[in-house]
Amino acid sequence: MKLPLIYNPTAGPGGERKARRAAKKLTALGCAAEMLPTTGVGSATSIARRLAAAGAPRVAVAGGDGTINEVINGLALSGTELAIIPAGTANVLAMEMNVPLKVSEACRLACEGASATIDLGLAGRRYFALMAGIGFDALVIKNVIPALKKSIRRAAFPVTGLVTLIQNDLPLLLATGPDHDSRGYFIVVANSRYYGGKFGPVPEASITDGLLDVCVLKGKKLQEMLNFWAAALRRNHVDASLADYFRTNEVAISCPGGDQVPVQTDGEVIGELPVKVSVVPAALRVCAGREQT
Repeated sequence: MKLPLIYNPTAGPGGERKARRAAKKLTALGCAAEMLPTTGVGSATSIARRLAAAGAPRVAVAGGDGTINEVINGLALSGTELAIIPAGTANVLAMEMNVPLKVSEACRLACEGASATIDLGLAGRRYFALMAGIGFDALVIKNVIPALKKSIRRAAFPVTGLVTLIQNDLPLLLATGPDHDSRGYFIVVANSRYYGGKFGPVPEASITDGLLDVCVLKGKKLQEMLNFWAAALRRNHVDASLADYFRTNEVAISCPGGDQVPVQTDGEVIGELPVKVSVVPAALRVCAGREQT
């Protein structure tokens, strides 16, 4: 079987090296790998869309969640299956789908693994597998220094987050669903139980239930934010005194004060408010591993 392999040469650490090792392993397993490097923002989506239009049954991607998100935006609703070779900083979707983080084992799964069908979120016109974050986390992603992320990896985000919280006055946000309105200063709309690793503020979220889990942080004080993330790291529901939580198939998010508030999906800033976020059930086939117990 011929297996296209989209990869991000700059995914780190060692994106190019991991991709070449993956291609060699895939070919040895009987899946002749065709290496297709990305060349800039949006190129992974264009490559994936072209492959899906040509009828490719399965497309592999070696990269982080940002590159995988771009590929998802080319494969959504096409019927072409996604196989993940984790090569990024966090690899959150790989964790969600029980894909081994070791390249050789992920390659075996890409060749031999079973298919699972998952929902996708849609923020504006952008599909996402994991979550949309509005306000604080999107601002952190926007502010993080690439050199810092490369040197200390995931630790760059809490460091940047603390600086961002001190230096910025977060504006009030409004989340409006068919049966629920909520106001707060930071909003996560989750399709997955995991956020930046094997943790998150909505541990009961399911990537296959046809719903989105919405968590709205009510306050903006440092202690409130610290308590919020402490609960998320423990994979506990955030206390109702801190955050509002509801499930829905769509939610509209706006800033009543008219501030420019960034929106991120799967760890990449995609624009600003207002935004409508909805769920697209059974939108993508993914090569998945067995649930770990």
